Amino acid sequence: MGWSVEEECRDEKPNISASQLLTPKSEAGTDKRREQRVKLPTNYRKACKYAQLAVEEKRDINALLDQDRHFRTGRSIVGRVLCNLPKIDAIYTKLELATKEPGLRPWLARVLISELLYGSGRLVGSALPVECVRKYAEQLRALKAEIEQNFTVEFAVPRFVRINTTQLSKADAKALLAKEQWFAVEEKFDSYREFLERVKTLGDKEYIEDFHFPDMLVFPNSAKQYWGKAVHLRDRFILQNKACLLPTYLLRPGKKSVVLDMCAAPGLKTTHLAALMKNKGRIYAVEHNVNRYALLTQMVGAYGVIKTLHSDCLKVSDEQVPGVEYILLDPSCSGSGMLQRQFEKDEVDQHRLYKLGGVQYKLLSHAMNAYPNARRIVYSTCSVHTIENEEVVQGVLRHNGHFRLLDARKELGREWLNVGSPNFPGIGERCLYARTEDDLTIGMFVAVFERCPEGVVNETYTAYERQKDSYERLALIQRKHPALQEINEEDWRPEAPFAGKRKVPNTERTEHVPVKTEPIAKKRRSSQTVEQDEEDDEEDVKPFVSVKQEKQEEEEEDVKPFVVVKQEEQDEEGEDVKPFVKKSKKKDKSKKSRKGVSQ
Repeated sequence: MGWSVEEECRDEKPNISASQLLTPKSEAGTDKRREQRVKLPTNYRKACKYAQLAVEEKRDINALLDQDRHFRTGRSIVGRVLCNLPKIDAIYTKLELATKEPGLRPWLARVLISELLYGSGRLVGSALPVECVRKYAEQLRALKAEIEQNFTVEFAVPRFVRINTTQLSKADAKALLAKEQWFAVEEKFDSYREFLERVKTLGDKEYIEDFHFPDMLVFPNSAKQYWGKAVHLRDRFILQNKACLLPTYLLRPGKKSVVLDMCAAPGLKTTHLAALMKNKGRIYAVEHNVNRYALLTQMVGAYGVIKTLHSDCLKVSDEQVPGVEYILLDPSCSGSGMLQRQFEKDEVDQHRLYKLGGVQYKLLSHAMNAYPNARRIVYSTCSVHTIENEEVVQGVLRHNGHFRLLDARKELGREWLNVGSPNFPGIGERCLYARTEDDLTIGMFVAVFERCPEGVVNETYTAYERQKDSYERLALIQRKHPALQEINEEDWRPEAPFAGKRKVPNTERTEHVPVKTEPIAKKRRSSQTVEQDEEDDEEDVKPFVSVKQEKQEEEEEDVKPFVVVKQEEQDEEGEDVKPFVKKSKKKDKSKKSRKGVSQ
């Protein structure tokens, strides 16, 4: 909700008559209200508009700024806001300005804070929004000092610039930068950590070639202002974070390859793929969102190798993109690795993460199954949550045995500091993470998949299928023999659902099996019925018949000692067992005599 004329004039209007309106006092009051309705300076108003378009709608505002002839001097205001946006957001949140001043638009507040703290140091005009921010000037400066002291890592993030090798060689790029009064640091480093320490000490006019990627140049944090204004170098140098080059370098398509970029906008990774392929071959760039597709077409227009498709990538078939060999999937994610999100410290919305992870799993599974010629797939997100990263990788490997996970560090070929979570054995150590606190980049996750050779499946798929078989076997056992609790020898595996139980030998188990006393009527079953039951058991489940027979044999051996123990216990309790035994014997003799008479 923005400032309106009514909000700017909050004075209560007393009831006055028409005659009173003509008095000098009423004219003075009208002049006072006119003074309060001072318009907001145009530069502030337009800077608010363009900064919001750039961040929220992800639009390229350079063309819009070029067309706006009356805003040439305000271009630097927008640049300062975008360069210092993480710091401005941290200050805005810490001050709780949205709660204290609900009528002040958030983006207008960001522009005014930027000018007060990172611009000229003063605000122009006396409009209500300007006066509102001006009264917090001392608190804002104190918060700036506090945040810079607590979050030094954020402000050490350098400015990464990629050379557009389709237009400029590395040697020509260095010569051009020398004319711009930039000095190259010609040092070689054996260790990645040594390189990072040198990056932190770069001078204001120094730059250095990246440790991993030869077409990436690293400038100090203070160079953001220069590159925000260097419009004449825009086509030959591309502002792109180093972490965003990990997926494209790990995909590694050769010349004349056929590549599919499933979620291509805004097109920075797509254009880098074209540069790696020497602008030869074919790249299919797919985008579903209308505004982002317009931005994509504008970004890749100069690359003849790129063909854009305005479609849902789940509906893109192999016939539409024939012969695809390499697939890059960088889907929509929570963006928790972005600098702005890292330092806002908002609560994590687990339900949203769960939904995002489901969509990402669906897209990656589609990439593995819809394109039969695909040889390599790279999956990446700018998220630091495992539910969008390792869990998605684990899910697709469990259900797609024809692709396997490669060791991304080996594929990169040079030292890298951070890998995935150890809570995912066989997966976490093969994935890469870019961390702001270590790599001085945005947060990024990357996993590399390769199609398995004929007749080979990945180990995650094999283990999961075994686990499913054990579940099904156990369910079958319990359905046919509910009372049987024995576990088959094959099912005793760490991944089985009953893992963790102690395996008890047969000799140890039989000591605790009690002999059940059955009624005499049940004991006189015919031998034919017993044989028939045993044959049925052998036809149903053979392994359990052997266990049952072993139990019967052991029970026959242990009957006597068990009876003696029981009789002793009964004697202690005061019960007389002998008469009961004699009576049972007399009954048996009388039965035998009856049988003899009948015969």
